[in-house]
Amino acid sequence: MGIRLVLFDAGGTLTKVLPEREERIQKACVYFNLSPVPDEITARLGLVTIERFFIGAMQEGRMIDRETVREGVMLMLTAMKVSGRLEDPALLWDFVETQYETEVPMDGSLETIDALKDRGYMVAVASNATPNYEKVLADLGIAERVDAVFLSDVVGYAKPDPRFFQFVLEQMGAAPKETVHVGNSYWHDVIGAMRVGILPIYFDRREIFPNADCPRIIRLQDLPFLLEQLNRR
Repeated sequence: MGIRLVLFDAGGTLTKVLPEREERIQKACVYFNLSPVPDEITARLGLVTIERFFIGAMQEGRMIDRETVREGVMLMLTAMKVSGRLEDPALLWDFVETQYETEVPMDGSLETIDALKDRGYMVAVASNATPNYEKVLADLGIAERVDAVFLSDVVGYAKPDPRFFQFVLEQMGAAPKETVHVGNSYWHDVIGAMRVGILPIYFDRREIFPNADCPRIIRLQDLPFLLEQLNRR
């Protein structure tokens, strides 16, 4: 039996926020008077560094608490060769995570959903979000394209809790072996899907984790072809 159901994370997968994280890292360095302010390539190096650190910490079973974030930020700054007085490094990451202006569809997201629907797949959003996020997805033209939207604050469980995915499977009438989950968070999406026997597909557009222990794409447009390959196995 092949794959019938494709689940997507939303934020960071089907959508992205602007300014992008690289620019927000630059702005954070200005805000906290750190220097030199990295260019875009250097900011991306810093972003890759901290994301790889978080993935490694999660694989080791560490909690991503404030102390872990502080450690990651200092590694990021070292990689970018940026220095200065920073009393609480975690505040810099708070800035990076929250200082954005708008949310737009991820490159290729609408076309990819349409391509999957044309090929007969069921498609649903499975995201950690509040109930009003469904309106965001509707405004971006995503909600109307999918068969269902499942948001953690409505379901009552959040990824990576297996109960979130179990609820989605029950509602969609699909078995784990018939399902893939596409997401950009190794902890929430990859680990969460694995816990219930769903095949995760890691969306790694910044090429942070090339050695991921699951199928991986760097462009959403590559997903239909990957699914064809998986269904031939």
